[in-house]
Amino acid sequence: MVIRSIVLAGVLFVAAPAMTQAIETGTGHNTANSFDTLLKFYPPRALAAHEEGAVGFTVTLDGKGEVTGCQVTHSSGHPLLDQETCALIALHAQFKPDPGMSSSQVRTSEGLIAWKLPASGTTLAAPKALAQGSAPEKVVCKKTMKTGSLASFERTCMTPSEWAKQSDEQKADWEDIQGKKGSTSGN
Repeated sequence: MVIRSIVLAGVLFVAAPAMTQAIETGTGHNTANSFDTLLKFYPPRALAAHEEGAVGFTVTLDGKGEVTGCQVTHSSGHPLLDQETCALIALHAQFKPDPGMSSSQVRTSEGLIAWKLPASGTTLAAPKALAQGSAPEKVVCKKTMKTGSLASFERTCMTPSEWAKQSDEQKADWEDIQGKKGSTSGN
């Protein structure tokens, strides 16, 4: 199987059956630099608790190689590491564009992040497959208009419940504005 590395050190893209082999052999970017890079993104509470583990995920990419979604498929056994995985991938990973795809098409790829502390000699166990309802909420990325610009966009990544909450807050703000300034009853 071909292992594709991405800019974010410590992230490996491998097929699910090869996850155990990748963990055991230490394939990928296991240099001091990659540990430093991954350590910057380690959840502070997981770091303080010395939590380590491998997390499997599936990422959805558009034709430009931009992340449009991410779902944890295999758990490290540590909820903080599982939750941080898709946030890390969605906001920091860079993928090569696929010139053969149209802008409306998407592709998926499976991957693995080995959350391991630099001074640890522990061999990470293979991540455990998650049942559909027990996985952390999927991360969905959308292009949104950049504040202060009419032509620039930025990618925003949140869970569906976070998107719904943001939408409800924006609706409430709009209704508040309309109630104060949009009234024609003279009140």
